[in-house]
Amino acid sequence: MAGYTKLVVAATAGCLVGSFLTAQAVQGQASRTPTAADGKIGHLGFAVTDVEKTAKAFGAAFGIAVPKAMDFRDIPWGPRFPGKVMHVKRIGMDFGGVTWEFLQPLDGESPWKEFIKAHGDGIQYVGISVEDPAKARDYLESKGGKQTQAFSTFANYVDMSGAGLPFTIENTPNKMPQQAAPAAK
Repeated sequence: MAGYTKLVVAATAGCLVGSFLTAQAVQGQASRTPTAADGKIGHLGFAVTDVEKTAKAFGAAFGIAVPKAMDFRDIPWGPRFPGKVMHVKRIGMDFGGVTWEFLQPLDGESPWKEFIKAHGDGIQYVGISVEDPAKARDYLESKGGKQTQAFSTFANYVDMSGAGLPFTIENTPNKMPQQAAPAAK
């Protein structure tokens, strides 16, 4: 019986210590200072070589109807890349409260083409809705990110590979403007 009592006391003590340490770790997370990049994930962008094939497989796996692909041409890279435009075929599908964007690069240069060349098909960016996209971009750049796109005045993409992260962040506003101007060419 003494051995059993020791086991119960040790297990109880272990649970109490573990609970205390877990509470301290969680408490430490809650007390962090928010940054300009804090927001909510709204969409995931996948660079793929065949948008229809990928969307069809996604739809079959999750029971979602596949919408028609749309081509977008002459999208400005943004003010940090004057005169550069890109072309992409896109299918967006909503699942689990998140929009899943499948993006197939078309002719010419694009971040999607660069991503596929370096990594193959996969998640190229995480879209986050933030209070101020320009401040979020500046914050992420201060951490080693590099802006790669800005398709309008209200949204930007920051490649975080310079900060040791294998993806890009797209910053969009919490509330989308009714009339959004395209980024300067």
